Amino acid sequence: MIINKYRLFVFSLLSLLLTTTTRSQSVEDSLRPSIYFQASTYTGYLYAHHRSMIYFIEDYTRGAQLRVGWRFNGSSDWEKAYRCPSAGVGYMISDFSNPSILGYGHAAFGYLDIPIIETNRFVWNYNLGAGLGYVSKKFHSVTNPNNTAIGSHFNAFLLITSGIEYRPTSKTSLGLDFGLNHYSNGNTDMPNWGLNTFFVMFGAKHKLDDRQKLSNTTVSKVTKKWENLIHFGLGYKEATPIDGTKNFVADIHYTIRKRFSHTNSWGGGVDLLYDGSMRKSVKYRAGQFYIAPDSISNPSLAKNFSPACHANWSMHFGKITFNIQMGLYFYNALDRIYFNRWILEVDVTQQVCLMVALKSHFGSADYVETGFVWKFNDCFNK
Repeated sequence: MIINKYRLFVFSLLSLLLTTTTRSQSVEDSLRPSIYFQASTYTGYLYAHHRSMIYFIEDYTRGAQLRVGWRFNGSSDWEKAYRCPSAGVGYMISDFSNPSILGYGHAAFGYLDIPIIETNRFVWNYNLGAGLGYVSKKFHSVTNPNNTAIGSHFNAFLLITSGIEYRPTSKTSLGLDFGLNHYSNGNTDMPNWGLNTFFVMFGAKHKLDDRQKLSNTTVSKVTKKWENLIHFGLGYKEATPIDGTKNFVADIHYTIRKRFSHTNSWGGGVDLLYDGSMRKSVKYRAGQFYIAPDSISNPSLAKNFSPACHANWSMHFGKITFNIQMGLYFYNALDRIYFNRWILEVDVTQQVCLMVALKSHFGSADYVETGFVWKFNDCFNK
């Protein structure tokens, strides 16, 4: 079994991390980030959030994880506000409890590890990660019809964990985490119920240098100002019934948010959403699970548009901002009321950001979009 061999490799690496002492060169600047390596193994269960998934879940899910990262030293206000978090890149493998149908999941991701409470020996933290996932066996109507969970090899990968870390030495720590990972393609290829694994994970971490000193200066006072943004996003999706048709989606929305700290902003705005699959979905609903002919249902192009409004919460990490939005439709052709949007922004200039976003209806992904954000004059500031 691939997983068993990989877990043996991970445990061997854990032993190496716990027994190997690495010599490091002298560093004049003690604030330089210290590199660390981390290896973990985990077990959990694949959540059957749709009844069709119950039939192929056979056992507990097993997997492993490798990471390399560094800790920020607190040289900027956002680092100090988050209590000097760690960041890095990682790789995760999972057997999804049934490799014969679901194959194996591989994910490469970036992450941010944020301490909540920290002492010399113990840390309670939470961890956020995102990246690219690969599922080795996707749905195929002939060769793999039982995989009703995922219709693509390449998928978005999301990770969230929280746990306790114990430091027996200044360079080595042991960790116990509880978490969730998620594979989804955002309806770019149907089916897309997504794969959600809840797990418990044990691992070890080893630093190459324990001489890093964290800045003990206080956080400067934040300027509580308004920020105006317009998001432009494009993408595509498939919709039931599955026929391989790619439907264009677009989104433009205005958000005004106010910075209350170095880490958080709150605000809201208005939206205009376009979903090219809406006409097909209306005809499918009118036909009661088949596409109704135009003589029975012939919705206009206007049905593809949905005006809406949203509330916004932003978490700021230097040049990276993560937004969570809760939206309310003014009109939707399928009579939906609420939606969610998760947006990652990366600053290119002071006025322009690149962004990737996932729109969903609570636990059900709708589509993934990419685009840019324009920040214009702070007209609401005094």
